[in-house]
Amino acid sequence: MFMRIMVCGLNGTGKSTLGKALAEKLHFHFTDNEDLYFSKSDPDYVYASPRTKEEVRPLLLQEIKAHENFVFASVKGDYEDNVYSFFQYVVFIYVPRDIRLQRVKNRSFQKFGNRMLPGGDLFEQEENFFRLVSSRPENTVEEWIKALRCPVIRIDGTKPVEDNIKIIVRKIHSTGGR
Repeated sequence: MFMRIMVCGLNGTGKSTLGKALAEKLHFHFTDNEDLYFSKSDPDYVYASPRTKEEVRPLLLQEIKAHENFVFASVKGDYEDNVYSFFQYVVFIYVPRDIRLQRVKNRSFQKFGNRMLPGGDLFEQEENFFRLVSSRPENTVEEWIKALRCPVIRIDGTKPVEDNIKIIVRKIHSTGGR
């Protein structure tokens, strides 16, 4: 029997980190939404040339159909019902806004270093991204989750990844999953 899990939460909640670790623990395939949206055609800036949601949807469906057991990390999975139906569980990660925003800035600095600081070639792009992340309503993912028909497992993203994986696995087992 197949199992597909979506890990979602706003930027900076740790969905990629948790998703990768969960996939590794369960021996599942892992895909990050960013890998579908950004083709990495520019080695100096991984967020160059973003794809549209319409371009990403068939790529995601390809990934889903290629792997029986799958963990997918995304802010939210608003790809319509034909995608929702493939997921048996959604893991929602919550992290307070101030911690999320600091994590996003730290991650940017780790990736781009001085290039994202004032005077750097990525300063303006990263500042625009920080404004986008900061402007997202806190209930963005919560509102999307209301449309789901599968179980939603809520996780505190400030807790250690290993602890959260134990909670997720226990909840999946308690609801009849593997």
